[in-house]
Amino acid sequence: MDPKASLTAPNAIRAMIRAGDYSGPTNGFVPGFAQCNVLILPEAYAFEFMTYCHHNADCCPLLASSISPGCYHLDQLGQDIDIRTDIPRYRILKHGQLTEEVSDIKQLWRDDLVTFALASYLAFDTVLNSFGISSPLANPTHSLPMYISNIESNQVGPFSGNKVVCMRPMSKPELIKAIQAGSVSRVPHGIPLHFGEASEIGITNLNKPNFGEPLPVASDKLPVFWTTSLTAHLAITRAAPDLCIINSPQHLLVTDKADLNLVIS
Repeated sequence: MDPKASLTAPNAIRAMIRAGDYSGPTNGFVPGFAQCNVLILPEAYAFEFMTYCHHNADCCPLLASSISPGCYHLDQLGQDIDIRTDIPRYRILKHGQLTEEVSDIKQLWRDDLVTFALASYLAFDTVLNSFGISSPLANPTHSLPMYISNIESNQVGPFSGNKVVCMRPMSKPELIKAIQAGSVSRVPHGIPLHFGEASEIGITNLNKPNFGEPLPVASDKLPVFWTTSLTAHLAITRAAPDLCIINSPQHLLVTDKADLNLVIS
């Protein structure tokens, strides 16, 4: 990656990724602009997956989808986005099993593929920061710890599974402020799902997250849990379609959409 390149312009980041100049995680890049988890499915699965997202909007907030099968642009999220090249790393799943990771999917693209972009929890970090609550991560390129809870999502067709949650340690005053921030902003993943005793939602060991790295919870803080769009990844793995393409963890689509404009109804 060119050290002089701007890390504050989404189109510049996408251009570097498309050119093959960067293939690492996107966490910490272009603060204030939304990043998305991307899922690409054959048209035969698309309607039921879209319905699954609508019935699980708290954990699968759908920001955009293909305007037609085979279309690889997402103009709703940014100028000249090419979903085949603009993500640093992709995972290829066949019948629910990971087969390979690649840096672009041009050779795999088919006329029946439909793309879905789901809001990442990163958007709420921007909101929390505007309310004076800083990220608990020492390194912005790392991710929050994430756990598979015992709370079931609403099943639609072959898509089902438990909700995946992320954890932020917070003091009680911070928790009250975070709830206020989520209520006012209505940004995806804004309202906590649970706080306090982790075992009540099926998490037996906070030091062993299913994804990401653990975070210490000081004696004066509580573990606070929010849903994440990895719930959709889990549902797709369980549905085991013949083909699915997703972004690799922490390698998200950087969009032109401002975090604070991600209002959901």
